[in-house]
Amino acid sequence: MSVALYIVGFPSLYGGAGAELYHQVRVWEALGVTLHFIPTQKNVRKAVLYGEMTERRHVIHDAYDWAAIPEDAPVISFCNEDFLAALPEIRKRTRRTVFVNCMTWLFGKEKEAMSRGDIALFLYQNDQVRQSVMPRLRALNGDPSIRFMTFRPYFDSSAFPYVADRPADWFGAGHISRQDEDKFSKDTWLIYEHFASPVPKRGTFLGFDARSEGKTGKPPDWVETFHDQKSLTQQEFYRRCHIVLQPTDTTENWPRVGFEAMASGSVLIVDKRGGWEQMIEHGRTGWLCESPGDFIAFATKMAWEPHYREDMAAAARERGLALGGLEASQESWRQVFDVIEEL
Repeated sequence: MSVALYIVGFPSLYGGAGAELYHQVRVWEALGVTLHFIPTQKNVRKAVLYGEMTERRHVIHDAYDWAAIPEDAPVISFCNEDFLAALPEIRKRTRRTVFVNCMTWLFGKEKEAMSRGDIALFLYQNDQVRQSVMPRLRALNGDPSIRFMTFRPYFDSSAFPYVADRPADWFGAGHISRQDEDKFSKDTWLIYEHFASPVPKRGTFLGFDARSEGKTGKPPDWVETFHDQKSLTQQEFYRRCHIVLQPTDTTENWPRVGFEAMASGSVLIVDKRGGWEQMIEHGRTGWLCESPGDFIAFATKMAWEPHYREDMAAAARERGLALGGLEASQESWRQVFDVIEEL
């Protein structure tokens, strides 16, 4: 595919949009797309993936170098507010502007850009989110040439090996997220303390600080907390966790930790809303909960029925590979690039 794509932002191994971008780079490479990065960080040479991106022969421009964009070249950005702020300048160079909002809500600058007609194509990972926010954006600007699409995001599972031999003499449950308060439920410790296990319980929280504790209260003695992936890797987190027991106050879009857990063999016990409902087949590849009692009951079931849990983990791994596989994502991105050509 003879396309040069200009990407505002830079990939990262951890955290939201940067990690999402990192995985999509693999798909674009497989499609033969030439990639140009315009970072929105001035110290990009210190970024963890800078060396890898240069070794893979991608072009990395100076930060905020909008002049590097050729006339009418496609420009894409994942959930980047600097991109939204720079759209009036970028639109002087190209009308092919593409924004991927990884959230379930609209940015203020996203709405302003829609009002001006500065975004030509809105992309979504979750079709329910597209259907929810598209009418709100259309109300700001009825221009029929502005397009909305859902794509199939790719998840490279190679970094998250399946763990089939977790210890049987203790039962691990954990939570992985940013430290933000809304990533936690006020009932977190109620749930963790009340689910029953035939062997000692061990808790691991990756992404926890004073903000998190302000929402949940002090962790029980059997729960170990880590500030971020510098203190405990994501891979080690999943090795410790037979289940990911994750009540929150947020509505997730297309949660990447779901793919990580599925690939790693940690059974998901999560809220019955948002992207989880599309990702998980309840009772087969994970559990969807509507109350603290649900979380307690399903966590208990997984602790007491290890063979059921192992079957569920294996089924979840297959579902994750199907949902985030390379072939399906490639076909999805081909359709996106066909639309970009029409903009």
